[in-house]
Amino acid sequence: MDRRNFLKLGGAGFAGAVLLGTAGGTALAQTGPSLAEQFRSAATEYDVPKELLLAMGHTNTLWEMPPPTASDYEPGDLHGRGAYGLMQLYQNPSRDTLGRAAGLTGLSEQALKNERAANVRGGAAVVSEMVGGTKPSGLDGWYEAVAEYGDTELYAQEVFQTLERGASTTISTGEGLRLAPQNVTVPAMVTALSSMDYRGATWRPAYGGNYSSGFNRESDININRLVVHVAQGTVAGTVSWFQDSRANVSAHYVVGDRGAVFQCVRHEDVAWHAGNWTWNKHSIGIEHGGYADNRSTWTDAKYRASAKLAAYCCRRHKIPVDREHVVGHVKVPGSTHYCPGKHFNYHRYLRLIRRFK
Repeated sequence: MDRRNFLKLGGAGFAGAVLLGTAGGTALAQTGPSLAEQFRSAATEYDVPKELLLAMGHTNTLWEMPPPTASDYEPGDLHGRGAYGLMQLYQNPSRDTLGRAAGLTGLSEQALKNERAANVRGGAAVVSEMVGGTKPSGLDGWYEAVAEYGDTELYAQEVFQTLERGASTTISTGEGLRLAPQNVTVPAMVTALSSMDYRGATWRPAYGGNYSSGFNRESDININRLVVHVAQGTVAGTVSWFQDSRANVSAHYVVGDRGAVFQCVRHEDVAWHAGNWTWNKHSIGIEHGGYADNRSTWTDAKYRASAKLAAYCCRRHKIPVDREHVVGHVKVPGSTHYCPGKHFNYHRYLRLIRRFK
């Protein structure tokens, strides 16, 4: 199964009615525990607030269960971080929360990657162990454990923003889920401002070995394209991966669901995002949190924030706003990626860029 099958089959253990084809073409309904029940069961088993698990799941994948191939670990692959399932259990040279979950639950790594109920249990087991034996009395007490789970405080901030605002959606199986707004504290993030090119961004620098510096792209190299990506994961996970010394990938910017923009590489430096050195050398890479096959990835706030950023890049580098110069990763020569996916509305994106330019 490749990345484009994300919502066609979310792995075993999907809730609600899953349609299965028969030899005669008749659709049969296979029922199972709802996702709400799976969250409730895992929360009870591992003594984790159900609301916290719901917020983590929504932040991770908007409550959808991606197949393992959605971001299977591939060395040097922009999207191949090795983050698995609705609870984004990691397995790569730097992190192995998948193996940790297997040890805590007794479930196989294969089940944790492929089965939704197993994945939810695994995530609950890991965050429960991280918080320790004495569980906090309120949601705020889980903040540090969530930051450890996501390997960055940015992840904890995203999860707690979801808790604060609440969330509601109908997932691909037809089940509706709702997380009511919670009374939590969302700590402010402190960041250095001096290195940003784009004033609307927060500076989150990539590891120096994940991009090429020492160029003067403003004068010596013509920056003539924008390459649009979808992360196949969370914003926090993407930024954290760019900061990982073993990743060998980066992009200049990462854009989130609610319009937050993070800059990871300066314009004068060459980010490793396109999988093609010539394109890397002459382009700006804009990554977006989410999944190629999830329509809900492309929120209004994300379109507008990304288009404003793109408009700035096009003004600064005199890049024409058309399909030859603002392109998806899939159009890069040699690319094997289905990115940014069929749900990305190029017409709308280009129209917004022209408006903001």
